[in-house]
Amino acid sequence: MNTVSVNNYYVYNVEIDTMEDAKRLVAIASKCKGKVVLKSGSKFSVNAKSLLGVVLAKKLNWSNMKIVMENDYYHEFEKYIVN
Repeated sequence: MNTVSVNNYYVYNVEIDTMEDAKRLVAIASKCKGKVVLKSGSKFSVNAKSLLGVVLAKKLNWSNMKIVMENDYYHEFEKYIVN
């Protein structure tokens, strides 16, 4: 498990391969309390609870995509977390 706690946020590298993955990730994120965002570097971020945002991130082929959360939901997103 490659987790980093940054400014009290939990950060994991993630990979979204298919549209179905994007839909499932949004469904999981929507049930989570607090902020859940997808980030690529320091310039791009989208709300992980937004299907449009997640699909855009996938379509733009963000490299080094990370999920950043206020609370640690590692086990919920474990399928998408990569080292």
